[in-house]
Parts: sequence; structure tokens; C-alpha cells
Amino acid sequence: MKRIWLVRHGQSRSQSGEDPDVLNPALSERGREQARRLAGPLCSLSFNTILVSPLKRTWQTYEYAQPAAGHVEFDSRLIESDWGINRYYESILPVAAPGMVCADRHDAWLVDVAKRSQSLVESLLRAPEEKILLFGHWGIFNNLLHTFTGMDICGVSVLAPMDNTAISLLEIDDQHRRVIRYWNDRAHVIDLI
Repeated sequence: MKRIWLVRHGQSRSQSGEDPDVLNPALSERGREQARRLAGPLCSLSFNTILVSPLKRTWQTYEYAQPAAGHVEFDSRLIESDWGINRYYESILPVAAPGMVCADRHDAWLVDVAKRSQSLVESLLRAPEEKILLFGHWGIFNNLLHTFTGMDICGVSVLAPMDNTAISLLEIDDQHRRVIRYWNDRAHVIDLI
């Protein structure tokens, strides 16, 4: 069985109103506390691979949560949705991500969110690893869920809300069925919402 955990970043300074930067803000103080709380539910799990969005609020969430894995890398396919805006992230490129994990090898910053989601799901399905943790954003995870389930969202507005530092789990069972085990678990931060 393959398990894929999704963790949304903690509250950003943009969300708290402390910083007008909507593309690459840092975590707010509440976001840092939310991220630290991830250590509880994640420390009992072992991961083969962790993929992290190179946007600041997400790698900071990973850094505060401190999960362990055999391999950890930045993956630009996990950056937030482009919200239908062509070249949305161009103004912040190149992004300087810290050297704490392996560098991004996908260069998907200017790739449409649907194509990034498709590429990510295909690589997750092919990956030999059985326990994969993704640190990302609500918009890309919403698209990833649609791609994972095969849901056609053309002309239909289907949203799967995901709160800051919420944890979700997707599985592929032994019969190759795709399972949504749980979505938007926020028990570890319920008092911080």
C-alpha cells in the first residue's frame, strides 16, 4: 500500500495581515506555532521521501515540524496555484531556497497548476516509495486531489478546503484503488484556529 500525506503550510504573514507579499511571505508567529505542533502527529510516522514546496511559508513549516525521511527535496510542482494567471510567479524568480534539503529539479514555477498536478500525481504513482509526505499549499492540493481521484472539474466548482497545517492522507491500496483516507485533519491545532 502506498500512503501520501499532504500538509498545508502554517499561517503566513500575508494571511495575518502583517505583510502584503502574497507570493512568498514568511510564517506569522501563529504559523510558526502551528508548524511546531505538526511534530506531534508526524513524529510517530516514518517517511521514505518528503517533498517540499520551495515557497518560504512552506519550507519554514517543514523546518519547524522536523519530520524525518530518507530523502527530502524541494519540488516546485508543489508551489501554490497560479490562480489562472499566466507567469504568476515570474516576479519572484529566481527563488533562493535554503540548502537544508536537495534542490528542486523540476523548474515548474511557470507551469500551469493543472499540468504540475498531473506531473506530480504521475510521479507519485510510479515512485517505489510507500510513505511519502508533501508540504505544500491549499490550491495545489485541491488540484492534486482532483487529479488523484480523476474528478473532472471543467465547468464545475469543487473545493476541498484545507486549513493551515491540516494533514490529509491519500492511499493506493493493494488493488490499485485510490483512497481518500482523511482530509483536513487539524486536531493538533484546533485551539489555534
